[in-house]
Amino acid sequence: MDNHLSSVKNSCHLLKLFLDSPKELGVTEISRKLDMSKGAAHKMLGTLESEGFIRQNPANKQYSLGYTLLELGNQVLKNHDLVEFSKPSMQRLSDVSKEFICLCVKDGPDAIYVSKIESQYPIRFIVETSRRFPLYATSASRAILANQPQDFIDHILENEIKTYTTHSLRTPEQIKRRLAEIREQGYEFSANMRNVGVTGIAAPIFDTNGEVNASISLMGPTDRMEPKKEEWIRLVVDATLEISRGIGYRG
Repeated sequence: MDNHLSSVKNSCHLLKLFLDSPKELGVTEISRKLDMSKGAAHKMLGTLESEGFIRQNPANKQYSLGYTLLELGNQVLKNHDLVEFSKPSMQRLSDVSKEFICLCVKDGPDAIYVSKIESQYPIRFIVETSRRFPLYATSASRAILANQPQDFIDHILENEIKTYTTHSLRTPEQIKRRLAEIREQGYEFSANMRNVGVTGIAAPIFDTNGEVNASISLMGPTDRMEPKKEEWIRLVVDATLEISRGIGYRG
């Protein structure tokens, strides 16, 4: 049994037309896109206009989104908490992989782990939250840095590059090549660069403006991660895409 009200559903479909359409739409085009009569479309537009969700241009009689939607959108952003919002996706990753999962965010030139779910294995990788490190240092932070403007990347790499193991990236040129690969493939997979014997898989979280200020990563011992590499990459990318779409990303 369908518990959805058809009138409300049609109104939602009408509002969503403007996500991928010109700024203004006429009644004829709206009725065609929604496969309904012009009379029904006009009545629905009038109702939405009376509540501020739609407004009509008096000059050409076409319709655009109303300011009530802007107010609601701002309220969503104000109430939005990425840590809480990401928890269900992170938990699903943890349930399947049983490995360490963390949420990493950009804070100026640095990155910080702000939320984590510990591995379920007795032999596991331990990370402290609120730990600050360079944006080029880990799989999680590089997934963020790779999606920053080039001038920001250049600025980050102006100072001396800190290394952690013999496998660490050591020069700005090496890091820039690595970042280009991450951008192209949509994720980062690295082993032994931050800690010997540890492999990390990370993917970026895109916000409603298409910007990246956070990432999700899955980490564990390399000998346990390598056999599941392709499966874990897919799951991490799917999780970050789910979060991105949930916070308004439409890319």
